Amino acid sequence: FDPDARIATTLTARPADYAIKRIEVRKHVPLWYFSREGLREAARVVRQSDENDALAITKAEEGQVTVRSAGSLAASKNAKLDHQLTYSEFMYAKNLFLTAIDNAKWGDDAIDSFNWVFHNLDNHPMREEGDRGERALLLYASRARTDWHDKLALRKAYKIATINEDLLAKIAREL
Repeated sequence: FDPDARIATTLTARPADYAIKRIEVRKHVPLWYFSREGLREAARVVRQSDENDALAITKAEEGQVTVRSAGSLAASKNAKLDHQLTYSEFMYAKNLFLTAIDNAKWGDDAIDSFNWVFHNLDNHPMREEGDRGERALLLYASRARTDWHDKLALRKAYKIATINEDLLAKIAREL
């Protein structure tokens, strides 16, 4: 506690506890939870939880337990997969996702790799193809992020930053 400190001029929006909990244990969470829509829903759920005071005990790291609002621990029925977001929503959400994985101490290598994949997607020549190109990039990102987390669980995660152009071309042909 710093008695001389003051509240910041801008407060960072807080994603749903569900998303934060999954990030903390390095599980896949759709970027929708970090979108404006997802953040609005998280704020609404917190307000409702404050009114209902329904609590749940959850397991934390190293045998510790935490108490959280019960409504905030379930996946949202409104959540969208990454490729169901607009390109603009996806790019907005990635910023809070990067902050969340940094706060969860994923490590510099993982954070840098995710930062670079978002940069590489945003600057990929396929964006010049308009909506179709962006849809292909979103579908690629959605599948790559899911695969990366699947591989992480098997201790076989890879450098997600490098776009596999062959896979991207295959995905683009599917559209």
